[in-house]
Amino acid sequence: MSFLGAVSINLSPYTGQAFAGALSDSLPCIASYDVNGQCFALWGRTPYVLSEGQSVLLDGRIFNAVDLARRLGTDPLNQPMLLLHAYRRWGTDFPRYLEGEFALALWDGQNGRLLLSRDITGYRPLFYSQQGDALRFASEVRALLTWPGTRIQADENHIARWLMVASTGANSTFFDSIFIMPPGHSLLFEKGRVVLNAVWEPEKLPLLHLNDPREYADGLREVLVTAIKDRLERLHAGSVAGSQMSGGLDSSSVAALAAGLLQQEGRRIFAFTAVPEHAVSVPHRFSDEGPHAALVAAMYPNVDHVLVRHGGHSTFSMIDRFSSAQQEPILNPSNYDWVYEICLQARRRGVDTLQTGSVGNLTISYDGVAALSSLVRQGRRFKAARLAWDLHRNGNLRWFAVAHWLLRPWMPAWARNSIDHLRTGFSGAHENSMVRREFAQSHGFGSTAYDRLCQGLDSRSLRLLCLRRIDMGPTMQAFRRLSGVSMTDPTMDRRVMEYCLSVPLEHFCEKGVPRSLIRNAMAGLLPEQVRTERRRGLQAADFGVHFRAERQEALDELVRMRRVDMAERALDLPAIEDMMHWSESRIAEYSSPIYWAKLLRALSLGRFLRRMEDGTLFSQQEDLLDRRTAETA
Repeated sequence: MSFLGAVSINLSPYTGQAFAGALSDSLPCIASYDVNGQCFALWGRTPYVLSEGQSVLLDGRIFNAVDLARRLGTDPLNQPMLLLHAYRRWGTDFPRYLEGEFALALWDGQNGRLLLSRDITGYRPLFYSQQGDALRFASEVRALLTWPGTRIQADENHIARWLMVASTGANSTFFDSIFIMPPGHSLLFEKGRVVLNAVWEPEKLPLLHLNDPREYADGLREVLVTAIKDRLERLHAGSVAGSQMSGGLDSSSVAALAAGLLQQEGRRIFAFTAVPEHAVSVPHRFSDEGPHAALVAAMYPNVDHVLVRHGGHSTFSMIDRFSSAQQEPILNPSNYDWVYEICLQARRRGVDTLQTGSVGNLTISYDGVAALSSLVRQGRRFKAARLAWDLHRNGNLRWFAVAHWLLRPWMPAWARNSIDHLRTGFSGAHENSMVRREFAQSHGFGSTAYDRLCQGLDSRSLRLLCLRRIDMGPTMQAFRRLSGVSMTDPTMDRRVMEYCLSVPLEHFCEKGVPRSLIRNAMAGLLPEQVRTERRRGLQAADFGVHFRAERQEALDELVRMRRVDMAERALDLPAIEDMMHWSESRIAEYSSPIYWAKLLRALSLGRFLRRMEDGTLFSQQEDLLDRRTAETA
């Protein structure tokens, strides 16, 4: 369920103005009140409730409903009503007490107040736009673009942010005057004023100090199991459990723990693994995750393992379909093919919710190598030296890398950038995108913008910066609409994130073993080959092979992009064309994953801007379920 249509709300009953609503064709949500402001209601396809002049729309689910209901003395099954009780107890701060994946709207008719809120995962998007004393909100941008007086115009500053990967804290979108509620925030609209407030403040979390180091791994496993269990309980009668499962630690841990929980109830789970169609070798990565995933599936007899081949959908069909559905460019087009195909395969098998582990590398499986810098900063030099020796002895870091991490806090920006360039091939966001430097600089995002943003931040702050950098809500909404399957990520659960952020950094690389926290937590629960694997998997490793058939389409698109003023000013189109003519050996030397991410992100943005200008972005009508799914479901 979601707010598929727009709700127009004129919150000025004291002026005697009546509600005037323009809704989408599906009429999913309605808002109304009389001219005296005495009777206001929100209702629609999403769960809603109206009581004593107050009403709530809820998209998503509250995980801690039972605990809240016990505190408030109400029914946990009626979650919208539960939210009203929470509001009456704690006022506008009540979202701070909620655990779950949700977007909500609450109207208080007595005080002429509207409250919007999203949980910290951001998997349920919520957009809004204001004109004078009127505010409209919706779960999709397209619903707000129909509001009279709204112009379809690109937001240049947001485009610069997106290209420079500097969107942290911003609530802008690609459309001027349309905003998105940041995850973990609430919006209060009262007397024509919009006020945004953070409801999640992890910076204030104290560090967790345990007597026995083994307890950190036990604690992680316990909180992760709770997050997975809450998401399994959302399955309705007759639905089937499903999980994405790569060959790495994150999604394998989620799938294994979910399988263990379901096995106790005599239930099964489908685990879907994306595998390449063509054999590809990439240094220091394993490109076919099928064998590792199969080892996990074999360990749990209630797992039905499904291999999904990459390459079933063309890149530009994915770019067009999803950019129309989510009303923004695709950040990483190479992954949309296999994720979409997994969703389609899941739907055919009766799965409506897939568990993933997409942000685990920032939470449960963080490598912890930055502990070297943190320990030195804290004056714990002996512990830093011991960890440095262990990391080198185990073959995880060369002495050059060890020295880099130990000295990094005192390095000037130019030195850090030079070393980063030697280690990764680029030294800043401007080198990892195809932005025109003049365009970036004109919007305050010069070559050192990201470095200044990160300067002086400790490991926890840097992880939070990354977690807040990208809002996955529009993407998750698009996958729900186009496949009928929702995705949920327990590695991004609030309780899991808070636990991982409170663990001292050295416990993520205990005895010089990066990602040791999750490795220790999953001892005996994952096959040893998976649990101790040092290499990272690489999804869509054979993307370059499949893209050969679309090379001409990419060159043709470049010609069309040159006619779009915004694309010409924002993107370095000559450099993009030059990259299109690189040889395969040069691509491999540059690093294939970085090359494709850099090139495709630019093509995605340019095509989005071109389709926005010529109107084709909005002409494509997407069904709730893809036709291919509907025919075989």
